[in-house]
Amino acid sequence: MSIIRTAADVTLSREQRDEAEYREALAMAGAQSRRLGTLVEDMLVLARADAGAYPLRPVELYLDDVVDQCRRAVDVLAAERGITVTSTGATDVSVRGDEELLRRLMVNLLQNAVQHSPKGGAVSIDISPNGSRVCVRVVDSGAGIPEADQSRIFDRFVQLDPSRRAEGTGLGLTIAKWIADVHQGSLSLESSGPAGSTFCVVLPVSH
Repeated sequence: MSIIRTAADVTLSREQRDEAEYREALAMAGAQSRRLGTLVEDMLVLARADAGAYPLRPVELYLDDVVDQCRRAVDVLAAERGITVTSTGATDVSVRGDEELLRRLMVNLLQNAVQHSPKGGAVSIDISPNGSRVCVRVVDSGAGIPEADQSRIFDRFVQLDPSRRAEGTGLGLTIAKWIADVHQGSLSLESSGPAGSTFCVVLPVSH
């Protein structure tokens, strides 16, 4: 809000400005308002979740279809950074869940992986069924998460990398974990080191 107000005040402080200056101010205000909108939406999701007032709309769906659609959704962000996103693993894995929430879960994990991978890096997502459960692993090529901070990554508003605080709200992993939990599953940090981090979503398979 401070950036939006400042951009407006500075732009309006003179009666005349050229088109480029107006465009720059509007672009800045637009970018910050979109970030603010995301923050508000994320906080509303968690507030409703805390109150037990978020209605689930479960349907039968193929998890690999959801993963593929989410991978394509983050391709633009990945392309801007020169990051390759690949998906592998089983197909026709049926689960029962809220399609919108499961999409949000996967997009949050993929966006997190892309944002924490270096330019020219790689992100992979793999689907591995195991009996009555299926594990979806998202692997990035970032610098890893310090061991002392690994227990905090699912807490609200935690952003460990100060250089990326303008890119998110610190609620993405919190929401992703809540979605996994309400689907009788789990989300965990499976491993993390200098070569990257691996997050694992475990969901029940629909029979």
